Amino acid sequence: MSVWLMSRVEHMTNHFVINGRVRMKFCKEDIGAVFGIPIIGRSVLEEGALSKDKVNKMMVRYFGAHGKENRSIKVAQEVLERCYDGIMSLDEEDCFRVSFVIYVMSTLLAPGAKHDYVVVDYWNALQEPSLIRTFDWSDYVMHRLKDGVVKLKSDMKTENKILNITGCSIFLQVYIILFLCLV
Repeated sequence: MSVWLMSRVEHMTNHFVINGRVRMKFCKEDIGAVFGIPIIGRSVLEEGALSKDKVNKMMVRYFGAHGKENRSIKVAQEVLERCYDGIMSLDEEDCFRVSFVIYVMSTLLAPGAKHDYVVVDYWNALQEPSLIRTFDWSDYVMHRLKDGVVKLKSDMKTENKILNITGCSIFLQVYIILFLCLV
């Protein structure tokens, strides 16, 4: 279903097209409304990707971990599943915030092409956990969805096997259902 939905998206115009006739425009505000994430604020991608050194420092700071194997989604999941007795320390709160964003991005809002591997292109927005909410996350999710559509269509055109769907295909599922309910 996700492949079919994403193959019907015109990424340049942000339209979902059915049978060449029914055209439904969507925008980052729709993504924000569906998921309850910010639609205004600083651009997540504005400052570019972090250097490997900064990524490693963040891994150590938030997960106490080094190395590529620790860019696994499971590392963030373990932080979320920890038992926190009593009131969390500020460091624990920061670690939880960062882990939550990483987990949600990696599994729902902007999954990458590699199974269980965290994409770090948005980590500039995580450097100061108290400022995470000041970023325009809807725009980032829209950007990644459109990238996923381009990748999927390219794979279909070249008849490559589609192993993983990147981008937020679940948004399209929810959006279509909401659209049909309103019509």
